[in-house]
Amino acid sequence: MATTKTSIKKAFDTQSDVKNRREHCAPAARALAALGSGPGRQVRIHRNDEFALYTVSELLHETTDSVVRMGPGGRQRLHFDEEFEGVLDTKVVDADLCETKARDAGELIERLEDDGLQTHLIAIAPHGGGIEPHTDEQAERVAERLGPQLASAWRAKGWGPDGGAFERWHITSTDLDPACFPLLSSVMSRGFTHAVAFHGFNDEPGVLIGGTAPAEVKEGLRLAIQQVLPAELKVRVARPDERYGGDDPDNIVNRLAPCAGVQIEQGADPRDGHGIDIANVVADFFRPKTARRLAWLGREIQGVLVSGWEAAQSLVDRLRRRHAA
Repeated sequence: MATTKTSIKKAFDTQSDVKNRREHCAPAARALAALGSGPGRQVRIHRNDEFALYTVSELLHETTDSVVRMGPGGRQRLHFDEEFEGVLDTKVVDADLCETKARDAGELIERLEDDGLQTHLIAIAPHGGGIEPHTDEQAERVAERLGPQLASAWRAKGWGPDGGAFERWHITSTDLDPACFPLLSSVMSRGFTHAVAFHGFNDEPGVLIGGTAPAEVKEGLRLAIQQVLPAELKVRVARPDERYGGDDPDNIVNRLAPCAGVQIEQGADPRDGHGIDIANVVADFFRPKTARRLAWLGREIQGVLVSGWEAAQSLVDRLRRRHAA
């Protein structure tokens, strides 16, 4: 990872993307290249003790100075409205921290459960930790319930001071560059049959199901999730091109499983009170039919064995009582 001192300047009037996207920035091309980074990557911008993660959406070619331009929303992420002197940093995740130390430091880490082989399903939480709380727990639960031969789980987990994890670390799923997340990069070319992304949002209290998966898959999942939620928490399938529809091919979940990605957006109540129930439903929904049958047979066999053991114990007890008499 590399850093350089930089001047944070206001975006030009012609830079509509940078002006309107609080997560985007435009560094000087020469300064960024010297750090070994490039367009589309994520970088950190520091202002004194404040820092936040940004996506390089365009480059400045007209200057040799170390400059980064961003709009008012971008500067406000660092709690400042004016131009300032700062640091451009190519570090994205901290690979050396355990979760406890990352939480205490307000840092960003990534985690992966993967056997290196399976291609059936990957569950992801790009905004875990304090960014969109409980979504990482849901991805972990899916992998735990299905086991390593049927499911992998990748999570980016970030924290921030005074609950400011979202402001510090959130990067839109269509912008995430796997090159900045080594563990994610390790599974990007796997070619998963299914991928599910757990997210949180505040636009509505219930659950919104999107992605590029076939309509019948999303509708089946909608029905299954609705069964474990109170009636007032509605589950619906996103309309085409809806804001949180998750159907952009560049969305990370759709890159992991082209034409088979599922994005699950959840209000606070579903995540806080029913997050694990939802994860269990997702795991069972994507369990292969043969595996479901084997699981059912296993439960039946276990039931027979338990019944046989109980009957044998009862017989032994009766014989002991007779012998004692």
